[in-house]
Amino acid sequence: MNTTTMQAAVTTRWGKLELQSLAIPEPGPGQVRVRTTLAGICGSDLHIFQGHHPTAVSPIVQGHEFVGIVDAVGPDVPDEGETQVGRRVVVEPLISCGQCEACRRGLVHVCRKLKLLGIHEAGAFGEYFLAPAKKVIAVPDGLADALAALTEPFAVGMHVCRQGGVQTGDRALVVGAGPIGLIVAMVAQTAGAEVAVSEISEARLKQAAAFGFATIDARQDAAEQARERTDGDGFDVVFEVSGSEPGVALAIEAARVRGRLVQVGFFGKPPVADLFKLTLKELSLVGSRVYTEEDFRRTVRLLEQIVEKKRFDLEQLISGQTDLAGLEAAIGRMLAGEVSGKILVQPSNA
Repeated sequence: MNTTTMQAAVTTRWGKLELQSLAIPEPGPGQVRVRTTLAGICGSDLHIFQGHHPTAVSPIVQGHEFVGIVDAVGPDVPDEGETQVGRRVVVEPLISCGQCEACRRGLVHVCRKLKLLGIHEAGAFGEYFLAPAKKVIAVPDGLADALAALTEPFAVGMHVCRQGGVQTGDRALVVGAGPIGLIVAMVAQTAGAEVAVSEISEARLKQAAAFGFATIDARQDAAEQARERTDGDGFDVVFEVSGSEPGVALAIEAARVRGRLVQVGFFGKPPVADLFKLTLKELSLVGSRVYTEEDFRRTVRLLEQIVEKKRFDLEQLISGQTDLAGLEAAIGRMLAGEVSGKILVQPSNA
């Protein structure tokens, strides 16, 4: 058995993946080596694969949503605690410069030169990858690998809801019921909000309803449905996750006076929005980009609690599983809209 090489799916150029044999990386100072157990295909991975990400590099081993096992540690990293060899872990994948104005203020998640594992440095679509030891977070025994692999997108939802100041009793609307939209809805509901979800896809509307959320069919008069659900008052907080002009219009229309809007979705081109209505209602508008390390740690605990209390059937977020050889085909299915949930990648059978 060759113990010096590993298999990895390499995005050699935009729109093309190749299964390659690469040298197993050795951890340096401050690093751990992680053997990937499962990695999720994110919507961002689709954009990167197509060459639409503004700062991604190629060739690159993608994959920034994952769970794995600490396999080796660098010379200055203790083989104990969260970095103990054999420990099951997730890794907060942000890489900050530590020098820009945002980093100096402690806002490292919005670093001006922000990078991520799987986008700018090798990620988890391979059998092994390197990660900063300080970013490693142990996974509790009660959280299955498939659900632990959802930590990164749930951390996005955690940060989104913190940006929106969600509190018990809020009426919240999530515009867009893709995986991130559904996750935002779940996190908001666990924070005590009464949640409704708006979507144009019939399949996604059904999935939102299966999770127990009130739904608004955006193929019809979504703004009128939003008014009816709030007795004409509007929602306390609206999360725009669709990244579409109609989604922005609905978010502004559906918010109550002095309500809160959180922009989550990314746009293919700058949207046109009626900011006059935002002014008239004195709405608060805030963006939400990724997450903080504390969001990531809190998310691991949240997922464990959701499983323990059986609040949601998180398995419904997962549409299937593949190996590295099937990764490009899985990406193709997602781009074609044939699957609405998360596809997990298992790099090896080890």
